[in-house]
Amino acid sequence: TLFRSATHIVGSPFKAKVTGQRLVSSGGSMETSSILVESVTRSSTETSYSTMPKFASDASKVTSKGAGLMKAYVGQKSTFTVDCSKAGSNMLLVGVHGPTIPCEEVSVKHIGNKQYTVTYVVKEKGDYVLAVKWGDQHIPGSPFHVTVP
Repeated sequence: TLFRSATHIVGSPFKAKVTGQRLVSSGGSMETSSILVESVTRSSTETSYSTMPKFASDASKVTSKGAGLMKAYVGQKSTFTVDCSKAGSNMLLVGVHGPTIPCEEVSVKHIGNKQYTVTYVVKEKGDYVLAVKWGDQHIPGSPFHVTVP
């Protein structure tokens, strides 16, 4: 078992294989050993992905349509489509937040030519906010306000 400042080191106790001759006879005496573990300062060599690539896009040219942009029903799939074909290159980001919690599952399916089908299922009645972004810009109409009767 290893400790540092009276605190267990993560992963302790460790198993160690000890080889070599016994230092004491096997007549019931216990043999003990000790080791010194020195701490090493870790240098940061982590790769950072904090910067996004620069995309050439225009969210104002994205169009969307479908009943799922305005209304949804508890336990039923709500669907809408998003057409980004004239808006350049970027990522489609969709989030649905309800009266108390975010929507558990939102499916975004690319159907070709930068066109997408979005499906989600809500679990409670109330007012939801549906955010649709092309990159970091909201598309026209977003955030949408969805009512669940």
